Amino acid sequence: MPSAKKTGGASGRPKKSATPRVATAKRRAKRVTSPKAQATEAAVAEAAGEPRVSEVAPGGRAESRRARAASGKTIMIVQYASGIACPKRQKRVLRSLGLRHPHHTVVRPDNPAVRGMVNAIPHLVRIVVEGGRGA
Repeated sequence: MPSAKKTGGASGRPKKSATPRVATAKRRAKRVTSPKAQATEAAVAEAAGEPRVSEVAPGGRAESRRARAASGKTIMIVQYASGIACPKRQKRVLRSLGLRHPHHTVVRPDNPAVRGMVNAIPHLVRIVVEGGRGA
């Protein structure tokens, strides 16, 4: 005589039934606004002197990162050695500079913070162009 099959998993508990995700649908509904509400928000923002939504960079900043970097002096940094065998701290510095792999070049603003990061890992990166304007 065959034994009765268990309905649950290996632990013998019954399986949870799949329920629709109501919270996700609510979040989507909150994000979607009517064109009338968008127009009203744009008019209020314009009256307050705030930049238009199209002028605002992702993340809510009124000025983009590229525009900020191009406005002052910049430096071009090249990663010329791999960070694989380096301590985690040095890997974090590489990632914060935006460097991903050897021979990767980035343009960063010339300020003490960036200079300090470059000086922390001189065996991995080099400054190629200094004191230039723009990107």
